[in-house]
Amino acid sequence: MAAASALFKKTRNKAGLALHEDDLRYIELEGNMSRLRVAKKVSVPSGGKGIRKNSLVDAGDLLAPIQALGARIGGFKVPVALSLPSRDILIRVVDLPEMEINDAREALQWDFEKYFPYAFSDAAVDISKVENPQKNEPGTMSVLVAACRLRTVESVMRLAGTAGIQLATIEPENIAMFRAILGPSLSFPAGYLAVFSENGVSQIVLGYKDNGVLFRTSLLDIIEAQEGQKDFSPLVREVGNTLTFVRNQFRELAIEHILLGGAFVAEKGLKEVIEETSGLKVLITDPWGPWGIPIPSDDVLGWETAVGLAVRELS
Repeated sequence: MAAASALFKKTRNKAGLALHEDDLRYIELEGNMSRLRVAKKVSVPSGGKGIRKNSLVDAGDLLAPIQALGARIGGFKVPVALSLPSRDILIRVVDLPEMEINDAREALQWDFEKYFPYAFSDAAVDISKVENPQKNEPGTMSVLVAACRLRTVESVMRLAGTAGIQLATIEPENIAMFRAILGPSLSFPAGYLAVFSENGVSQIVLGYKDNGVLFRTSLLDIIEAQEGQKDFSPLVREVGNTLTFVRNQFRELAIEHILLGGAFVAEKGLKEVIEETSGLKVLITDPWGPWGIPIPSDDVLGWETAVGLAVRELS
């Protein structure tokens, strides 16, 4: 993010710390792309105060849980990629004249408030070039812009410093999730949705080839219906609404399938109901296989964000 230009800078780290409302999840990877394995994998309760409804409320309330996590792993000895809740970050695809990416970052500031509800000077910003399924005008390019209020980023940086974390990068959790299930080389010729079902929140990403071009976060409560079955109708409606929007906005893009991940991915009937209502093939995903990481013995779900952060420099 430009005001803190190193925010998304890739560094040589293989540790990811995902900040969730209910817990903090840390993973440390050893090896390289020919052989990655989990060296450390720890989760601790977050206390439920620092993050609420997928938004950072008070970074200070996360200090004690992070210190407890640090004690569990023997200290933060490698640089850590840290997530920000997705509702604190706005992600837009912006068309600009063809130029070098550093020049594009500078040019963005002049039209920044056309796309974001605060001033460029109050924002932490980063951009990357993406392939846009909508045809660009000759001489133009598309960039994915992620923006967050500067004070939010600064509070997380202070938190990391106080907790003794050498901070490698800060990244939106939904971008990390998306990276985790795609892996280093997976690319689709057409469009697809990546759907992550989590406790209290859903993340939906429109993918095109190996790019995410639309990121959508919704607060959804998945409640018990009857006989222990969960009611996934809010998530199913959200997927349907997103498909309708995408088909109107990206008329030339064919959506071929849905990638399903997240904490509820193994729930009985979820895959089938999404397939039935969307008319699309649903593929079950995990963050381990695409990166060749042996599945941990506890096989706990919902580790997409932490893994996506840890493998960031490998993508």
